[in-house]
Amino acid sequence: MNRRILQRLIVFTCVMTAVIGLIYSIQSRREKRKAAALAQQQLELANATAAQKAAQNAAAERERAVQDAAHEHRIFLEKYVDTGITKTARNQLIAVAVASEYRSMNHAVAAALVTRFKTDHVQLTDSFFKPELVTDGLFNSVFNGSSDLFNKLELAKSLDALLLARQDVQYSTNKDLDNTITANMRLEVVTLPVAGQAESQEWTFTANGIGFRPAEARMQAEERIIKQIANDTNLSLSLQNH
Repeated sequence: MNRRILQRLIVFTCVMTAVIGLIYSIQSRREKRKAAALAQQQLELANATAAQKAAQNAAAERERAVQDAAHEHRIFLEKYVDTGITKTARNQLIAVAVASEYRSMNHAVAAALVTRFKTDHVQLTDSFFKPELVTDGLFNSVFNGSSDLFNKLELAKSLDALLLARQDVQYSTNKDLDNTITANMRLEVVTLPVAGQAESQEWTFTANGIGFRPAEARMQAEERIIKQIANDTNLSLSLQNH
């Protein structure tokens, strides 16, 4: 092989090597761009999936919070009221409850109020409120017409009005009468509208009872108040008709 042919062969080899290197470089850059684009797509897909999952989790958490709140509210209702009692279209329904000074329900006085105010068009029940309303200390708020508690107890769904009473008793010793005990009982009675535009009403009854023990004196005072309720001809409910 002469020198000239060898030089051409070397030049050809160098040129081909350069061409091959250029082609490889171009392909390499293309592959890198494809890989970068694929990685970006995968990242965007992962971000979108994560965002969707986060939104689903947030929605599920809100739903659980709503369900938990509804469950807690249902427990609250069932603790304090009989949710099975509902009003009818024909008669007005009034819930009656009496709280004694011992922070307990007084069913004897409640029964007297039911008997006194019951009419053909008014239904009264002393079983709508459960004893926990009094023992847990919520009765006074209801007695004072707390709109917040009215809403929490959903009273408007079941009742037209409330007939509530609150007892207070003070004792004193009669030293001049063989140390007998006098019980001074006071009964505050109110009607509170739950639905409609009727006005609230108030009555107060007082009576004394005497006995050798506080329980005897208290019983006598309460019996006298029950008689007052039964015999008071001025008692009437000013409720609007449906």
